[in-house]
Amino acid sequence: MKFHLLGEENERVEIEVLTRNDPNSTDYWDVNWIVSTIKIELPGYLVQFNADLRTDELKDFLDELNMISSNLRGKAILKNLDNYVHIECEINHKGQLLWSVRTCYPAGYGAVLTFEFKSDQSYLQRLLKELEAILALFPVIGKP
Repeated sequence: MKFHLLGEENERVEIEVLTRNDPNSTDYWDVNWIVSTIKIELPGYLVQFNADLRTDELKDFLDELNMISSNLRGKAILKNLDNYVHIECEINHKGQLLWSVRTCYPAGYGAVLTFEFKSDQSYLQRLLKELEAILALFPVIGKP
């Protein structure tokens, strides 16, 4: 299961969710970790690495993107507890999605890539559907 951020100038961020790290856990903090692969294609750059994300992080991001879609204003942020990736999306007055992305691998002390790009608003519905499909397969389990 993958979700994609697509830019107007061939920028592409793809995050593939592979499996839960600890699917048999009954602890909220352990069971919601997911193994993911992050792939970034920018003019002149190709980056790919594995990252541990959380289902609650994806859910919060989806909720904020839904608000942008409904209100045509606001900001959505994918905040990763381990700092592998930090993604911010804001919609401007022209209806463009402005993306700001920071990755770090290995998490916390490795190489850092920071970049920005724009997307057409028409990509938003596809992104919402991709995130909904991922969360249907890997829902947030339990409460903190």
